Amino acid sequence: MKLNPILPLALASAMTLIPAFAHDNECNVQLHGALQYHQGLLTVDMENGAVMAINSDHELSIDGDTISLSGAQQQWVDEYYDNIDKAIPMTLEIATEGLAVANVAVSEVFGELLGADNSLTGDFDQMFTTLEEKLDSSFYDEAGNIHIDSTQFEGDDWFDESWEAEFEQQVESLVSQSMGQILIAVGTQMLWNDGDMGDFEERMERFGETIETRIESEAEALEEKAHKLCDVLKEANYAEHKMQTTIPGLDELNLLDMRGDNMKM
Repeated sequence: MKLNPILPLALASAMTLIPAFAHDNECNVQLHGALQYHQGLLTVDMENGAVMAINSDHELSIDGDTISLSGAQQQWVDEYYDNIDKAIPMTLEIATEGLAVANVAVSEVFGELLGADNSLTGDFDQMFTTLEEKLDSSFYDEAGNIHIDSTQFEGDDWFDESWEAEFEQQVESLVSQSMGQILIAVGTQMLWNDGDMGDFEERMERFGETIETRIESEAEALEEKAHKLCDVLKEANYAEHKMQTTIPGLDELNLLDMRGDNMKM
């Protein structure tokens, strides 16, 4: 007897859609130093301990002292700020949408396997609600403004990969706790079919193919957004390099470290 791909599909679908950011070779982004962003003010702790700040008017300061810039230098500051300002909400949007898609995938898979009223689906709903609330509280202030402080991240990636680890751990924990329900559901199907799992397996396989098709569509949409985010971060990284090499006092600016192909330098 086998469960076909339904249980592995549930886990794989959810875990590949959790959005800590796209894991592709073209966009391996790491942070060096600390990034803070709130109400239009971007600050970066540089490797020498100095603090660079750019406000919403694109004025650059180092340790509180405003820096006079040439036209070319100001262009790189503008591009750096605009792309970071664009990348942050794009990342949060991918995270939020990824959670929503994973919620639908997991809930529908286990709803089909165990029944719509099963307690596991309710547990998953609560888990996703908790993760969404944590996402909001971690990256938004009470007024709904984006508030980012990378010193609160556990790792040095563009956005904290601990989100993915936490998601995987909670999914695995819930499934482990509910293996009894899953086995009972399978046993019930066997009793209804005089021990014949053929019809049940065929139904699960058809449903698995349907949900996989739906997940692939949603995943492709998220992947496209992740590619666009990667392009924005590449532009920010390029502008950062230009700022570092053309503006005195920024030689220790190296917030973004992007490893991969097709990097503009």
